[in-house]
Amino acid sequence: MSMGFKTLWGLGLGVAAAGVLALWCASCSNESNANFSGGASPTPGVSRSKGSDKAGAGAFESDFEKIRIEAESAEKIEGEIMRIVDDPRTSGGKCLEIPDKSGTPETGKFARALYRFKIAKPGTYYAWARRWWVDQCGDTFAIRFDKVGRPHNEAIIFGADDSSKPPRWGWTPVRENGRPRPFAFTAGEHLMEILNTEDGPKLDFVLLTDDASYVPTDSEEMSGPR
Repeated sequence: MSMGFKTLWGLGLGVAAAGVLALWCASCSNESNANFSGGASPTPGVSRSKGSDKAGAGAFESDFEKIRIEAESAEKIEGEIMRIVDDPRTSGGKCLEIPDKSGTPETGKFARALYRFKIAKPGTYYAWARRWWVDQCGDTFAIRFDKVGRPHNEAIIFGADDSSKPPRWGWTPVRENGRPRPFAFTAGEHLMEILNTEDGPKLDFVLLTDDASYVPTDSEEMSGPR
């Protein structure tokens, strides 16, 4: 397993090719789902409001939005170390993978996947990802929206939540400073990028919702096409 790294993501202070990135093992973070929501801990799979989700999975108020972006639906993948592979444990039978020992930005290996999606209801959204981790130095990706062309390090690392557990599929929120990271979207088309940080992890899909209290469960895995 190649060692992972952490950089001053989002500050745009590093240029990896020039060797000025600040490196660290991304999963040394002590983030946990207990830090996700202010106040009472949310109940997995249930929002604080009752109702049914338009897609038929989870409990959502009818005016809450849920947008599912399958990892295999990438419009473009750049970088030889990032690929789509078959995995029967995923929602669509396929996932995005960075093979173990394939390299990291620290070793000069860069990769990204580009996705287009549409927002019908403008507002503040929160992102969750269903991903597979190998170990504590093979559990993270980075994500950003509408920043195509920016330096690789201008993104938010996600995935270092409970990777001390045995390798498995699980949910992780996108956080910043230990809190859920809000993303403001206007109505219309947007671009999402998934970027590599470590080698070994897999990504099933990203879930966007404007319900800040919602915590997905494995039931979400089965709600997509198979």
